[in-house]
Amino acid sequence: MADSNDDDSTIEPDAKRVKTRVKRTSASGVGTLVADNLSSEAEQRMQRFIEDRQLLAAQSIPTASTPYVMKTPALSDAERMKILVTGGAGFVGSHLVDKLMMQGHEVIVLDNFFTGNKKNVEHWHHHPNFSLVRHDVTQPILLEVDQIYHLACPASPPHYQYNPVKTIKTSTMGTINMLGLAKRVKARMLLASTSEIYGDPTVHPQPESYWVRTTECLSFFAFILCYVILSPCY
Repeated sequence: MADSNDDDSTIEPDAKRVKTRVKRTSASGVGTLVADNLSSEAEQRMQRFIEDRQLLAAQSIPTASTPYVMKTPALSDAERMKILVTGGAGFVGSHLVDKLMMQGHEVIVLDNFFTGNKKNVEHWHHHPNFSLVRHDVTQPILLEVDQIYHLACPASPPHYQYNPVKTIKTSTMGTINMLGLAKRVKARMLLASTSEIYGDPTVHPQPESYWVRTTECLSFFAFILCYVILSPCY
C-alpha cells in the first residue's frame, strides 16, 4: 500500500506538469495566431494607405465647384517643372493651374484672396505636386521655380476701382517683384495683360493684329487709369 501511494504521489505532479505544458503551448499558439492576425491587418492597412496615396497623387478630388476628376501623369525629374502662378485662385488662374497639373508639373499658387477663392483650387489641396501660399505680390517672396505666370490683379471694374492705389501697386510693384524673382532664379515669366489696354475697341474680341487707335484709349483712359497701366491680368 505504501508503495502504491508513493507511485500515485509521483504520478500526480507529473500529470500537473503535463497539463501546465499543454496550457502554455495552447496559450502560446493563441498568442502567435493573434500576433499573425494583427500583423496581417497592419499589412493590409499599410497596403490600403499606399494605394490611397498613389491614387491621390494621380488625380484631383471631386468637389462641389469641380465635380469631375482630372488625371495627373507622373513625369520624370528632368521633365517636371516647378511653376509659380500668381493669382492662381482666380477664375483664369485656377483653369491655368488645372492645365499645368494635368501636364504633371509642380504648381505653386500665390494669392491674397482679394478676388480669388480657395474653392477654385481646393480639388488639388491633397496633391503632392500642389502648393497654395497666401501672399501679396506687392511684397517680395523667395522661391525656387522654373516658370512664372503672373496673373495677380483685380480683374473686374468694381474690384479694381474699390482700391485704385492698391490696384496700381499690384500692377507695378507686384510685376517688379515677379521680374526680380525671375531674374534671380533665371526663370521664364509670362505677364498676362488686360484687354482694357485696347481702350474702347471696335472689334470684339481683339486679335493681336488689332491696332489701338489713340482716340479709343484716351476716351477710356480717365475711367480706368488705375487699371490700364501694366495691369497683369485678364
